[in-house]
Amino acid sequence: MTVRNWLTRLLTRSNKVEQTFFVSERDKGDYNNLHVQMLIGTNTDMTYQEVKYGMGNVSVGDYQPIYDSEAVCKYVTKHIGKDVDYDTVFKS
Repeated sequence: MTVRNWLTRLLTRSNKVEQTFFVSERDKGDYNNLHVQMLIGTNTDMTYQEVKYGMGNVSVGDYQPIYDSEAVCKYVTKHIGKDVDYDTVFKS
């Protein structure tokens, strides 16, 4: 539920975010740990600080605008179908 809580906060706090997609996947080094890949659909650019604040000051490891949507979609979805949690969350 943690990731969904982050995204609910982000959608509530920011008027820039319209939808999000996330995948929680297992770490290669330690199968017991998870990390999250997120795609954030916005109506304008957002800064790292805006995203971090929007999720409740959660540590954001790598943040960057997407210029190759096909490549990033392949990267983010590579583990779907392999016991991972994923979802799309839209602004209400």
